[in-house]
Amino acid sequence: MNVFKKPNIRLNNKSTTTNGDNSHKSKRSRDDGDLPTLLTITPQQQRDKFDELNEVEANRIVEGLNNPTESIWSLTAAISRRNKDRNRYSNVMPWNETRVKLPVKNEATYSDYINASYIKLQIKGETLINRYIACQGPLETTRNHFWSMCFNESEKQGNDVVIIAMVTPLIEQGMTKCDKYWPELGDSWSFNRNNLEDGIALEDLTVKNVNETYDPNEDYLLTEFELKSGIKTKKVYHFYYYRWADAKVPPSTAPLANLSRHIDEIKQATTESLENQPVPIIHCSAGVGRSGTFMVYDHLFRHRDKFRAILDTNRAKDLVYKAVFQLRTQRMMMVQTVYQYQFLYDVAKEAYYE
Repeated sequence: MNVFKKPNIRLNNKSTTTNGDNSHKSKRSRDDGDLPTLLTITPQQQRDKFDELNEVEANRIVEGLNNPTESIWSLTAAISRRNKDRNRYSNVMPWNETRVKLPVKNEATYSDYINASYIKLQIKGETLINRYIACQGPLETTRNHFWSMCFNESEKQGNDVVIIAMVTPLIEQGMTKCDKYWPELGDSWSFNRNNLEDGIALEDLTVKNVNETYDPNEDYLLTEFELKSGIKTKKVYHFYYYRWADAKVPPSTAPLANLSRHIDEIKQATTESLENQPVPIIHCSAGVGRSGTFMVYDHLFRHRDKFRAILDTNRAKDLVYKAVFQLRTQRMMMVQTVYQYQFLYDVAKEAYYE
């Protein structure tokens, strides 16, 4: 298989919908021909597509390992001996091509590695473009790396706002999924010594917890931080959505809709220039399953009127498959489980028929 091409998947566009789908259809009358392909894909076809994504990815990994100096799927930074302790999981790694780099004083002496990837999602022929940074949940030993990345990326974007969406609880079934990498309300942490040791070119980096509020439904906690280095201060909005279990789907779409809307409101209020808007940093535990699922949700379904309009003009396209395919060209294992993948098709039907 050519790992640079997406596979051809045959679909039976005559597939019938369930009774539940027909009940949705009554809410949104369609008299303009057959339904878009995306809405007719059966659960088995969804599984087949997910298997194809995994097969393509497996070939990419082999190709990257076999051709580490030439392949666009190279993983040399992630598997380097000096960086292995910076990975939460040994099998989740960023491609060299899209990995985020820390601002170090000397790359020959110090490692610029953090397990994080730049993400860009767009629909061909449409103006819908969204950018993110996907990141693993910080380890206790990488707290300073994470906050250094936040500050540095904000500087590169030309703004003074950082948006973080944490879509994992800290602990699940007795296992630590993410370090509590932020101070308690009113407290401040300094990373100056850590950054000096790691050669990170951010002096006197500190983070202070200045405010905490729950959303009205108490689905997530919004914490505001002040992130400082030198004479510059960044305002950080940290969304902690803790009700999404690992490898599972969210209990409902309502919290995702609220979270997506809230993040967008901050982006829009931050700057009038699209080029300088803050790029949300999304992380769960590994930074692939729940993170990838939320990114596709935010990208396709944040504005449901726009989604319906795009789908009506791209009736033959499977926008879910294409979005996940795009994600995986930029970070492996995004939308990690078939259940998360199928959840996105369910949301597509819900969004289209409402």
